[in-house]
Amino acid sequence: MSHSKRNTSLAFFTSHEREELKAHWGSKSTRLTRDSFLPFGSCQLCLLSARDPVACPSHGHLFCRECAVSNLLAQNQELKRLKKESERRQLEDEEERNLNEETDKAKALEEFERTQAGFTSNGVKRKRQADVEDGFKHGTGDEKASKRRASDKQGAGEESSFWVPSKIPDNKKADVKTIKAQPTCPAAAADEQHPFTLKTLVAVNFSEDDRTGDKNAPSTAEGKVRACPSCDKALSNSTKAVLAKPCGHVLCKPCSDKFQRPPEKTAHEEHDETVRCYVCQEDVTPGRKVKQKEGKEKVKVERGLVELSSDGTGFAGSGKNMVKRQGVAFQC
Repeated sequence: MSHSKRNTSLAFFTSHEREELKAHWGSKSTRLTRDSFLPFGSCQLCLLSARDPVACPSHGHLFCRECAVSNLLAQNQELKRLKKESERRQLEDEEERNLNEETDKAKALEEFERTQAGFTSNGVKRKRQADVEDGFKHGTGDEKASKRRASDKQGAGEESSFWVPSKIPDNKKADVKTIKAQPTCPAAAADEQHPFTLKTLVAVNFSEDDRTGDKNAPSTAEGKVRACPSCDKALSNSTKAVLAKPCGHVLCKPCSDKFQRPPEKTAHEEHDETVRCYVCQEDVTPGRKVKQKEGKEKVKVERGLVELSSDGTGFAGSGKNMVKRQGVAFQC
């Protein structure tokens, strides 16, 4: 038969079929190369070399100042919109609650008036109630109709009629609260959300050099290379960089661990645990706070050292360079 000559009729997979299955089915993992990562000093929003860079004080995410301000304005507008939507939904819920209360009161009043007029709850005179009950015993049509009406009323509340606006699941006006109380860092992961405000951002002061020999080092838009002011090595993703708060000077991690640490204890003088910046000798002791003037207000700025976030390098031992996709394997 002609159809028995097709590849799908074989009892085993051919090499071509295996290659096709690998592309569409099952779990896959691959190692990202150097070209898949942002160069060091890139803005997390525009993905270009950061101009007038600012950093998140808690996680070290780097942004352009203009990009950070634009993102803050967009988040604030979205929060205002969500707040107005929440207030509108609350007003609608209150109006609906008041309408239901008035309807219940009207039904109770109508039932009371019917009872005073001598009618029962099913709309029959009390004198005829005995005759109706006799008819129910013999299985008349009134009994079937009343049972059907009762079952319809009971099922109407349980079933969801999607063509009725009040029965649509999305139309349930539960309390709609804003997703977040304040803007959050746009570069943070979903499980690491933290506040993002303009007052707490730290202005980053990179030490820049005009280098032409090192072509692999990431450079700014002006062609300058950002380097460590201590060892004069170019900063890149393979070398972790440490930001000093609140001055904003950046050193490579080895130099920071060596020079930006508390002095050792001595027996001749009192021990001072103050940590100084390598460049400007500013107090950058972790845990301490200082008040700085920003316009007419005084803002508390936290001192300390924070590692600037950077992408991986493509090497096996540095950075998150593995990407995995989970899937169900093809089964026949």
